[in-house]
Amino acid sequence: MTIQDMGSIGELIAAFATLITLAYLALQLKQNTTALKSQTFQQSSMDMSLTANSISSDGELAKIIIKAEDGLNTLSSDERLRFHFWMLVAVRRFEAIYIQALYGSIERDRIKGFERSILSLLSNVGFEWWEATKSAFSEEFIVYADQGIASGGFKSAVHPGKKR
Repeated sequence: MTIQDMGSIGELIAAFATLITLAYLALQLKQNTTALKSQTFQQSSMDMSLTANSISSDGELAKIIIKAEDGLNTLSSDERLRFHFWMLVAVRRFEAIYIQALYGSIERDRIKGFERSILSLLSNVGFEWWEATKSAFSEEFIVYADQGIASGGFKSAVHPGKKR
């Protein structure tokens, strides 16, 4: 075997080693992407849980939200302020989740439950608020939310038999 033959064998071994390395890196990248999506979903779930928890742990806020379903004009100025900022936080949290889905950081199918919750909230308790406040959100989110609300069929969490 000549030195040239041995060089060719060496090049072949190097090419296989490069392929194995690339396959390993692709696997690592896939695992990292999966872990990142999992973390994003976990954080999104925690954020939405904090929003829900604020109602369940604050009886006064729960009463304000129930009262708001009959219109913002039924709220006192203090109640309206609390309702406004609670809604702002709730919808902003979901907007962030929606944007993460657009970027591919979280799978769209994974946020369907969050989506139904927020669209139900906007369709019922928060409809008047949404119409007055939606300009505070991104254009693409406004279009998305308006289309979701228009699709209809969202039951009220406050009055389950009532639909907007």
